Amino acid sequence: MKLLSIILCLIVSTSFGQSLQSTSESNKKLNSEAKKEWQNLSFKTDKVYGTEANRVYTEILNSSKPKKKIVVAVIDSGVDTEHEDLKGSIWRNDDEIAGNGIDDDKNGFIDDVHGWNFLVDSSGNDVIYDNMEATRVLRLSRQLKKDEQPYPDWLTEDVLKKAADIYNESSQEMSGLGQFSMVFKKIDSTARAEIGKDDYTFEDVKNIEGENQDIKITKRVFSIFHKLGIEKSDLQEMGSQSDKYSAYWLNFDFNPKAGMPSSGSEYGNNHYGGEHSEHGTHVAGIIAATRENNIGAQGVAYGSAEIMVLRAVPDGDERDLDVANALRYAADNGANIINMSFGKGISPSKKLVYDAMEYAATKNVLIIHAAGNDSEDIDVTDNYPNDDGLDDAGKKSFLCIGATSPTKGKKLLASFSNYGNESVALFAPGEDIYSTLPGNKYGYRSGTSMAAPVASGAAALVWSLHPELTAIELQELLINSATDLGDKKVLIPGQKSKESFQNLCKSGSVINAFSALQQVPKI
Repeated sequence: MKLLSIILCLIVSTSFGQSLQSTSESNKKLNSEAKKEWQNLSFKTDKVYGTEANRVYTEILNSSKPKKKIVVAVIDSGVDTEHEDLKGSIWRNDDEIAGNGIDDDKNGFIDDVHGWNFLVDSSGNDVIYDNMEATRVLRLSRQLKKDEQPYPDWLTEDVLKKAADIYNESSQEMSGLGQFSMVFKKIDSTARAEIGKDDYTFEDVKNIEGENQDIKITKRVFSIFHKLGIEKSDLQEMGSQSDKYSAYWLNFDFNPKAGMPSSGSEYGNNHYGGEHSEHGTHVAGIIAATRENNIGAQGVAYGSAEIMVLRAVPDGDERDLDVANALRYAADNGANIINMSFGKGISPSKKLVYDAMEYAATKNVLIIHAAGNDSEDIDVTDNYPNDDGLDDAGKKSFLCIGATSPTKGKKLLASFSNYGNESVALFAPGEDIYSTLPGNKYGYRSGTSMAAPVASGAAALVWSLHPELTAIELQELLINSATDLGDKKVLIPGQKSKESFQNLCKSGSVINAFSALQQVPKI
């Protein structure tokens, strides 16, 4: 039974497994239809702390129309701009003629009809995978030491130690996932051999006959997965993570952006999506998926928001220059809100990012950032980008968002979510969110990556009806009008102890679009 023990240990110890466990428990609270859009629901009628976006559509938008389409720049892995639920909500640069190879609007980007892709290598090829930032920092340190060159000012002993700690922790996780991969391949092989097909279900496994040890273990393990709400696709993804760690994320010899400039923005192309745009497509759908075709997802701000696509986040850690350039592109080309569902523990060129965020603030842009999925107090543990290095206007035009679950009790906060009394402004629905996936597909995903676009959608919904608000006024309104849960005791993410909601984020609240619209005159 050593095999089974390894699996169980991995499930309860990894953040992925922890997230899936809480998702399974939460799902039992909602019927199938409500489950697909719980982020839009109301506690009053549905007993979940959603954004009450549906109330906006039924009680306000039935008699009023948005006064302005709000452009939401999604800095992410890309977006499937032809998705059946999204193609009507994609921003278009009307000053650019598609496909003519000319920079018609003279903004420095050729044929940027829907945005821009900064994920390219020195030959102009699209970059899909990249290192973790810790890997890049340690690789640079080794190179400089080998060449006996002085370290740059930012490469301090503290930074090197942080990089080494992250790298070593990730190496341990890679080892654990490697064990899981080995185990999964074993039980998967047994299942395929006994069932006689590759595309089998949990029910197929349950019906396997035979009593040898391999069959017993296979059936027992798959039964555990099924009870936890873990799909076979999730198992396959978990099994592939160790390969990504070794081939890309922790590989010192892999550097897809070698030879790229350390400054400037004259690189990239207009490739917006592709098969690796799953994350960004899911994020975009949360914000603006159509509500009119009776299929798929229900965007928080459909009809009020348009998605500007900015590729800057690879499968790995984003690079500061790419993020800074994406921020500036968004600010210069009409974005009102910038959604940033990414983050990392080290940011070597964070000044580039802070300067770009401050620049966006001067353009009246609201930036919404995901708090991260490490169950950490980010008042103590760094998660970049943040507002620590911003000027006053930049801080007031920035929201950091944690994630909640569909439960109303002590497990209200998603077990994976970061938190922080000073660093996290608000929480928003982020566990088990249904949205768009590439190729006209749909699925559930969990993370603060999902909570941030829920907040971006809520912000766009409010701003579209009241475009007279400034970004700073909108930020203040969203915080002050949110559903106050300050005194409510909830489990601290990743811990067994409870704490008052008000001590886990600055506002002690969950974002609420309907309430914000009710309170606009009170600004």
